[in-house]
Amino acid sequence: LDNTLICSISPVPAKDDPRYLSQRPSDYFDHIDDDFPYEEDTPNTRTYFRPGARVVLSLCGLIAKQHVFTTAQETYARNLLGKLDPDGTVFESVSHRDMYPHAVKEGKDLALVTDRLDRAILFDDRLDNFDP
Repeated sequence: LDNTLICSISPVPAKDDPRYLSQRPSDYFDHIDDDFPYEEDTPNTRTYFRPGARVVLSLCGLIAKQHVFTTAQETYARNLLGKLDPDGTVFESVSHRDMYPHAVKEGKDLALVTDRLDRAILFDDRLDNFDP
């Protein structure tokens, strides 16, 4: 998810930070990422949608079954999918590091997601995730 469909930064920038004043709230959302220190009910992460991410998901959904296989923890993935797929209709399945902790070091095994590897496409920013 990170650096493909979205980009997250932590901590959340200050409201008066000039680098972020021109951004529209529809381009991002703030949430708690429990991989980092946080105070109860205080978001510690800002996540931005990549330009065109929602359009790409919509178009791909017309011709393909889409799955998420992320090395992020389940809570972070749920936060993101609550915004990317609020109705639960875009992605057929969601896999995360809590389910497959070995994927963080060994790469993503698409056979865990689909039996049609001849028709699978992996979008990822980390080259080592493509290793079998």
